[in-house]
Parts: sequence; structure tokens; C-alpha cells
Amino acid sequence: MRAGGLAVLPIVVFVLAGMAAAQDRDGQWQRCTLYDEHGKVRAGANLELVIDACTAIIQAGQETPKQLAFALANRGYAYRNKYEYDRAIQDLDQAIKLDPDNALAFVNRGDAYRNKREYDRAIRDYDQAIKLDPNDAIALNGRGSAYAGKREYDRAIRDFDEAIRLDPNFALAFNGRGAAYYDKHNYDRAIQDYDEAIRLDRNLARAFYNRGTAYSSKHEYDRAIHDLDEAIRLDPNFAVAFHNRGYAYSSKRDYDRAIQDFGQAIRLVPSYARAFANRGYAYRSKRDYDRAIQDYDQAIALDPNYASAFLSRGAAYYGKRELDRAIQDYDQAIALEPNYASAFLSRGAAYYGKRELDRAIRDFDQAIGLDPDNALAFDSRGRAYGDAGEYDRAIQDFDQAIKLDPNNAPAFGNRCLARATVNRLQKAVVDCNEALRLRPGDDALRIRGLVYLKLKKLDLALTDYDAALQANPKDAFSLYGRGITKRLSGDEAGAIADIAAAEQISPDIAADFGRYGVSAP
Repeated sequence: MRAGGLAVLPIVVFVLAGMAAAQDRDGQWQRCTLYDEHGKVRAGANLELVIDACTAIIQAGQETPKQLAFALANRGYAYRNKYEYDRAIQDLDQAIKLDPDNALAFVNRGDAYRNKREYDRAIRDYDQAIKLDPNDAIALNGRGSAYAGKREYDRAIRDFDEAIRLDPNFALAFNGRGAAYYDKHNYDRAIQDYDEAIRLDRNLARAFYNRGTAYSSKHEYDRAIHDLDEAIRLDPNFAVAFHNRGYAYSSKRDYDRAIQDFGQAIRLVPSYARAFANRGYAYRSKRDYDRAIQDYDQAIALDPNYASAFLSRGAAYYGKRELDRAIQDYDQAIALEPNYASAFLSRGAAYYGKRELDRAIRDFDQAIGLDPDNALAFDSRGRAYGDAGEYDRAIQDFDQAIKLDPNNAPAFGNRCLARATVNRLQKAVVDCNEALRLRPGDDALRIRGLVYLKLKKLDLALTDYDAALQANPKDAFSLYGRGITKRLSGDEAGAIADIAAAEQISPDIAADFGRYGVSAP
């Protein structure tokens, strides 16, 4: 009995060892599988553990070619999710070589190429996956995303349509189609798709982010912020969601909260040039020009070809009245993007500030040639023509600015001044009244004072000048105009005080009024 028992022991040990090996192998396969049967990341999946398990299976050399291909494909997709696209592609190349009928391997390699923005190579892989399995909604979704990357939005939408037909519960396909509609500027259709994606998957942070971005593009900033809040709650490391929420706050002129969000985006991604640039804009809007310039410096250091960062830094220098440094930045923006209408417009404004009117007009000409619907460019050129004494050309430009933007209060005010200068006084009054209707308290108040002065309606002139000076007590234009009005009204002491104050603020004010056809009596 004892001898018989001893003889059985080795067999039991070998069986247990075999069972343990089989269990360990099964465990490795379970850990090597990143996705569940629904195509979602498996609960508890850890990319490093997936890679380690797949590597153990691959190195053991005990699997069939198809099984080995499956392990390589899974490891490749784990690398893809770690953003190690080249390592992913190496594994997927081997997987496809071992199993040319493995549609999932083609999809995964297509995803890796798509994330590298090699869209044509991605599309070839998706094509092959679809050829192997025409009902592969995931492959169609990937190909749709690749076409969207190539800006072939209609082809992208057709692929997303088909993916949704095959799988009506495919949240990612609705999200992708929404993104394609967004890029076609069809924001309402995009939002409809994002709504459905969110209904299908309340944890899809990207869909909340995309819908928030669409609302922002519709200038519905509160709704945008609500969605971006949710995207950030779902993914606290979602840097671009912080960035876009910062943009929404900035658009609401809540610059302090914008700065906080841009700062968080930068902390998450220190190389985020756009976040530095937009935080710079928020600082510039607060007139904190030095901090703005520091951020623009950083954005440019990260991306030396970032034309809009040069433009924005130039605007900060312009705000500091460092016009030559502003012009240098505008020059660079134009060198990087020769058709950059905003850069020509901004450089023209800087030359105008330096009183180099011919150079200003040339830049405004260029801006208008590149963007004929830019009301500000016409208004700016009109001001330059007016200062150059070409009032008819100035009025023509103000006419066009108003035609393009009928609510353009400054253009009405500027046309009022030009018409007043050439003694078209009744039309000037109409223009100033419209400017003030559109924007009460506008600069047109002091200009209307000039018109009433020229019409000899002295009480009305005094009323306008008093109101203008209440808003800005050191406005030389209003002080000088009121001084002349007081003199004509018999208030010599008041006239002397106002004219002296105006000349102390602006020594050339008398010459300016001379150009408007008014001189001190």
C-alpha cells in the first residue's frame, strides 16, 4: 500500500504542474487582452500589464501563428494607446505577416498611422480590414476619421453613416460624424450627433468636449463651459478641455478664470504653445502687457512658425506704445504667412500711430485685398485718408465699412467727422446720432459737439462737450472745442481755461481744429 502510494506521487505533481502552467497561460492571455467583446477597454486593464503579458506569450514561443499574431496585435494596440505609434506599427506589421486575414490588426495599424497623421497609409489599412470584413463598423469609423483628417468631410460622413447603420449604438461613430459636421461648420448637426454619442455613453469625455467646443463656436459660452466641466470631471488630465474652457471664459471676458484654465492646460502639457498664446491674450485683455509678452515669448519659443503668436505679441507691444517692436513682430507674422490679412491691418495701425500715413494706407490696401469683407480695414483706411486730407476717399471707405457692418458705431462716428470737416453738417449730425444710438457715450459725442459748433448751435455743442468731458476730463479735443464754444458764448474766462488746458495736453490741438475748419476766434 505504502509503496503503491509513493509511486503515484510524481504523477500527481506533474498533473498539478501542468494545471498551474495552463492556468498561468490562461491568465497571461486574459491580461494580454485589452478590449472586451464590445470593443471597449476592459475594466481594470493596465497598459503596462497588457504589454508584459503579451510579451511573455510572444517570447514563450508555444502559440500557433494565429495566436501569436493575436498577441502581437494586442501588444501593438497597447503601444498605440501609450502613444508609442512606431512600436505599435512594428508589432502590427508582424501580426499581419503571420495572419494576413486578421482584420483587427489592419484596423489597429490604421489607427496608429492615423494618429501619426499618415492618413493615406491609414486608409489603405482600413480598406483592407473592410475588404476582409465588410461589416466591420470599427474599421469604417477609423476610415471616416482618417478622411476627416484629410479634410474630406463628405467621404468621412459616408463612412460614419455606414458604421452607425451597422452598429446603431456605436457612440464613437456618432462622435466622429459630429466632428466632421463641426469641421464643415454645421454646428447644429454636430451637436445632434454629440447628443446621441453622450446618450449612448455618458462617460465619453471626448463627446462632452466636442459638444462644448461646438457650443463655443456658436458663441453659447455658458453651455460650452457646462460641457467642458463634464469633460474635465471625466478626465482630469484632459489638457485641451481646460484650454477650450479657458477660451470660453476669455470670450465671456472672465479673464481671471481663463488664465487659471490656460495655466492648468500648460501644467498638464508644458509644450502647449497655443495655451501660452491664449493666456497671453487674456493678460493682454487685462492690459497686463508684460505678462502677455512673456507668454507670447514662450509660445514662439515652442513654435517659431506660430504666425498668430507674433501677431499677438505685436499687439501687446502696440498696447505699450512700443510701435517699432510691434512692427517687427507684424513683419515676422507676414513673413510666415504672406496672406495674413490681420497682420497687414495691425501693421497699418502701427504705422498710422507713427503718423506714417502712406505706409499705413499701403498696408490697409493689402488687408482689404486679402479680406474684402473686413469692415475694420475700410474704417482704418478711411481714418488714414481723413488725416491725409483726402476726405472724399475717407468717406467712401466709411461708407463701405458701414455697408459691411451696419452696426459699426466707430465708422458712423468717423464719417461724421469727415463730413463735418467738409461742411456736410446735416449729414454729419445724422451720422453722429446713429453712432450714439448704437453705442451711447461713444467718441461721437465730442464729434457731434464739433458739428454743433460749426452749425453755431452753441448750447447743444456745450451740452455734448460737457458730457464728453465728464467721461474723460483730459480729452484735449473736447476741452478745446468747449473753449471755442464758451468764447463764442461770451464766457471768456472759461474759454481761456479750457483752451489752455487743451494745449497743455496736446500742443498741436489748434492745428487739428484748423484742419476741421475751426479756429479760435
